Amino acid sequence: MNRGTGTKCTGNLSEAAFCAFHEREDRRLANHTEKRSETRYPHEEPIILETESGRLIGAIVRNYGQRGLYFESDFRAPRGSIVRIRNESTLACTETGGCNAEIRWTRPLNGDQADYRFGTGAQFC
Repeated sequence: MNRGTGTKCTGNLSEAAFCAFHEREDRRLANHTEKRSETRYPHEEPIILETESGRLIGAIVRNYGQRGLYFESDFRAPRGSIVRIRNESTLACTETGGCNAEIRWTRPLNGDQADYRFGTGAQFC
């Protein structure tokens, strides 16, 4: 899968068909030191990532914004790669729903409390 195949690349959350995100009254992430141009909202939801090679990986969203999201997984996602992201509300839809996102960064998670090995920032594309 690349930018030209699979789900149509979307530019923002409203076009990504993540229904569960839009059905919530969210509060802003309380971190005023962020240098992001978009508001981030805390949100925990299991997702499935599909890599360019077709591999399926379980992950969990920790927060999201209009143009991207942060998830944690055991997958060290390469910067610049494209993944298809689907949540439970989009898994029942064949060939629609979910969205493509470009991996912007991946960092190891440290500490005994971490459920996963890596934290990853992705931008909807």
